Amino acid sequence: MSSYRRFRPARAIGCLALALGSAAPGFALDLNGFQPAAGQGDIALSYTFESYDEFWFGEMKVPVPNGGEVETTSFTLWGQYGLTDDLALVVNLPYVDADSDNGFGLSESDLQDLSALLRYRFVDVRGGTTRHSLVAAAGGRVPATSYVDNSPVDVGDGSSDVLFRLVYQFENGPFYFSQQVGYDVRGGDSPDGYPLYTEIGYTFGRVTATGYYLDYIADGGSDIGDPGFTFTGNKDETTRVGGKLYGRVNDRFGVSALFFTTLDGRNSGDASGWSVGGVARF
Repeated sequence: MSSYRRFRPARAIGCLALALGSAAPGFALDLNGFQPAAGQGDIALSYTFESYDEFWFGEMKVPVPNGGEVETTSFTLWGQYGLTDDLALVVNLPYVDADSDNGFGLSESDLQDLSALLRYRFVDVRGGTTRHSLVAAAGGRVPATSYVDNSPVDVGDGSSDVLFRLVYQFENGPFYFSQQVGYDVRGGDSPDGYPLYTEIGYTFGRVTATGYYLDYIADGGSDIGDPGFTFTGNKDETTRVGGKLYGRVNDRFGVSALFFTTLDGRNSGDASGWSVGGVARF
């Protein structure tokens, strides 16, 4: 195995894939196949902004009432540590500020959910410049505070969840492709869900460019307006695409920027946004 301390930019942006992006349930721990070596790790801090003036009322897209707009900003602290060359611990904690103007007239800001995963690389096949790997991960997500959850504008669903992920990754020189499939066993009245995440990246010198596709599929749940519905129990689904750029400053620090837009959804906002962040290696 090549030393992690040689600092491959693709690995660094692989780390930021976890820290940059939406704070919505199911998005904060979308994985690729890069693993830190034993005794080494990364810590990242990111700032994310997203907004929407239309949302899906069930499967029908409608404007936010009264010409309003919903804006969400978040600061996310993320870290990973290699327990062995193939086993790593990943943690994630966002602070979220959700606000609406005359559309809903609601706002809330608080720490959201603390998430932690153990991920293990159980297949690692190399030949020439290519590499195939499989990574399995399991962990949990719990509310970090007692924030309000059953509201059209809030910071999270307030549920305690069990998370499972399986990732296949292919690498060939500066190119990599990663595909995640997952299953979230959610608490309370929140429906379980399937987070799917595809990532393609290429490194040019000190810069890595990455494109990604994200699809969160809910396993059941209600639509807004159904008799007795709750916002936490909605069938909340989202399909997004985005891109990232990572720039290596030196062997221990890099900066990254991300943008995304929503393609489709159900009981969710038609949001677009961006994120910036930095990652330090130790």
